[in-house]
Formats: sequence, structure tokens, C-alpha cells
Amino acid sequence: MRKNFWLVVGVVVWWGLGAVSGVGAQGETAVFPITQNQARLDFPETVTFAVMVAEDVPIVSAVLTYDVSRVSCLEAAAQVPVEVVNNRAEWTWVMSRSGNPPPGATLWWEWTLTDANGRSYTTPRQTLTFTDDRFDWRTVENERIRLHWYKGETVGPMLLESAVAGLKRLEDEMGIQLQGQVQFFIYGSSAEMREAVLYIQDWAGGVAFSDYNIILMGVPPEIAESWGRPTVRHELAHLVVEQFGRSCVGGHRPTWLNEGLAVYAEGTPDESILSAIEQAREQNSFEPLRSLNGAFPAHSGAANVAYAQSYSVVAFMLETYGPEKMQAFLLKLAEGESYDEALEAVYGLNVDGLELAWREAIGAPPRDIPPTPTPISPDLIPTVPPLPGPQSVPTPEVIADVPTVPPPSSGRPVVCGLGFIPWVLFGVLMVRPGRGRKRE
Repeated sequence: MRKNFWLVVGVVVWWGLGAVSGVGAQGETAVFPITQNQARLDFPETVTFAVMVAEDVPIVSAVLTYDVSRVSCLEAAAQVPVEVVNNRAEWTWVMSRSGNPPPGATLWWEWTLTDANGRSYTTPRQTLTFTDDRFDWRTVENERIRLHWYKGETVGPMLLESAVAGLKRLEDEMGIQLQGQVQFFIYGSSAEMREAVLYIQDWAGGVAFSDYNIILMGVPPEIAESWGRPTVRHELAHLVVEQFGRSCVGGHRPTWLNEGLAVYAEGTPDESILSAIEQAREQNSFEPLRSLNGAFPAHSGAANVAYAQSYSVVAFMLETYGPEKMQAFLLKLAEGESYDEALEAVYGLNVDGLELAWREAIGAPPRDIPPTPTPISPDLIPTVPPLPGPQSVPTPEVIADVPTVPPPSSGRPVVCGLGFIPWVLFGVLMVRPGRGRKRE
């Protein structure tokens, strides 16, 4: 019986060691001889990734992991299983399905490869900068602003000077700081700029990508002085305010605040702004401030008044209450509070109260504010039958429009069933004395 006992123990230990060594072999890592690893850019349409391993290491699976560097509330790189043919894997990111990052953005990627013996290897991470190579770009910069342009000898230096002045106004008069270096790409026309961005509005003359610290603008040299200089400040203000008030909990800023801050950052208002404010004051034709929380009017005349009114309200807030209150207001909105709640917390006024105080300050007649609608009591809301069990809900598309797979294993061996070995030994030891004991 003793012989049988040690035979059982030996078998169990052999099984456990075999399981450990087997999983270890499966999880073994190695360095594979890579003969090709590249990303080929066809801006702004596609990026094609390709990797190839020498023939003496037969590859059976490949997973591509990639992402574009930016500020985000959720870092989630895309992972794509890619078919291997003749030890080579290739996959194309078709950006027309997802939208494209702007020029100046940086892409990184890596491959996780597995051979026929179960060994895995992750290639070193590589990077690629998105470049619009249709033009011969020139660059001027300081420590915080880098500006690229290609048309007009004086356009680049002139617009850099304007951007620096606009940034100083934001910091000195609003107390809002730029985070990191911002890049401007100044195109020779709005049409050429729009060709660099998929799914952009036909009328857009500039766009700020706050997550990337990148701004694109179309500025013909003949209007660089009159239109380009204030617009550079305007778009920079949008980006800096978005950085300062970035929210991961669904916070939003009203349109009048966004546009008012941007127009304020342009500097001394031009005659068109001052004239629109004066005319609207005399005719008492300002819109209710609440109506400017969302989209501005589409008609150019009404839109001009909306921009002028927004500027005037923001200027009143900054000059009356100071920049610290404005910063606190932006941060309250970023926390997800409503416009009224944030204003009440910081200024002691709701949107209507702010409008009345502003009207009084500029000499406009007061507006009759309708009473606030009575909140709906919970017992007045009709009930509905509960849903019949779990519902099938479509899964939102991944940004890169590609399938995803779980992250690769860390390589640490995990053995299923190994924890039962001590219990098997314990059972054998408990059974043996009972079977060998003499009966009384």
C-alpha cells in the first residue's frame, strides 16, 4: 500500500509540474526577426499598417494595436486581429468611416505576434505624424505657439504675433492658461483647408481641435490683416477655454459664453460689433439670453447681433465681477451643473438675472421675464408597463470602426486546476490510514 501511495503522489506532482511547464511554454515570449514594420499614410483617406517576419519563425496570428495621441477622458486604443499570409500581416484604417485626425497629430502602433509554438512577441511602439503633403509648409514659432503656413511671405509672422497677443489677453484679463504648445496650420484658402478634414461644414473657415492642441484655418493672404488676425485670436480662445473647462461628466457651456469669450479675446471690438450693440440697444432688439444657450441664428444679420450681444455680456461679467468669478463659473459648468445652477453658485444670479443686470449696465430697457414653469411633480407623470426582460441594444461603433479583441496577456502563466493539488494529496493521506487500520 505504501508503494501505491507514493505512486499516486508521484502522478499528481508530475501532472502539476507538467501543467505548469505546458502553460509556461504557451506564455513564453521571444524576439522575432522583423523584416518589415511600417505605416503608410495617404492623408486624409487611409493609413496602411504592415508587418512581416522572417520565414524561419512561422507566424500564426497577429493583432494590431494603435491610437492617436490626444487628451481624452478615456484612453482606449483600437485592437484589430489581422490575417497572416506568408508570414505577413497588413491592415488599412479607412478614415472615411471614422473621420480623420488633423495634420500635426501623432499616431502610434505596435503588433503582437504569435508563432506556431505559442511564443508571442510585441514589437516596439512606433509613431507617425499626420502630414498634409500637398503643400510646402514653412514654420514660425515661440515656446507656446507653432504656426505653419505656405502662402504669402508675411502671413506666418503676422499671424503668430496676433496669436501671441491674443494668448496674453486670455491669460492677463481672464486668467486662463494654455496647456502645452498649440499648432496652427494656415491654409491659403478655406477650400484647401476643408479638403484636409473629412466631414467638415462647407462654410467653415477655421476649426479648433482642442483634444490635439491643433487649429486649422483658411486665410487668403489678401485678408490676413483684416480677417486673419482677429480670427486667429478667436479660434485660439475657443481652444484654450475648452482646455480649461474640459469635462468628463457631461458639462456644457452655453453658446453665448463660448462665443462671447472668443470675441473678447480678439481685442478691442471693431466698429461692426460696437455698431450692432448700439443699434440693438436703441431698438431693444436683443434676443433673450436664454435663447442664445444653443445654436445662433442662421441669418447673417441676426447672427451678427448674437455675437455682439454675447461679447457685451461676457465683457460685463469680466469687468464687473472679475476674472476669478469667470474661472469659477467655467469650472462649475465643467462639473456638470446647469447654466442656472452654475450662475447662482458663483454670481448669485440665474440666466435671467444676469441678463437684467447686463441690460441695466448698458442702458437697455429691462425685459419682461416670464415666470419659471412649474416643475412637474413625480405623481403627475404617467406610469408605463415595465419592459419585458432584457432588450437587445445596438453596440455603438468604435471610433476607428474596427473590431476589438481583449488586451494581450501579461505573459504571467495561469494554470487552471493547479490549486486542487494540495486537496488531492490531503485526500490520499486521509484515506490510507483508514484502509490500513486493523479491525478490533
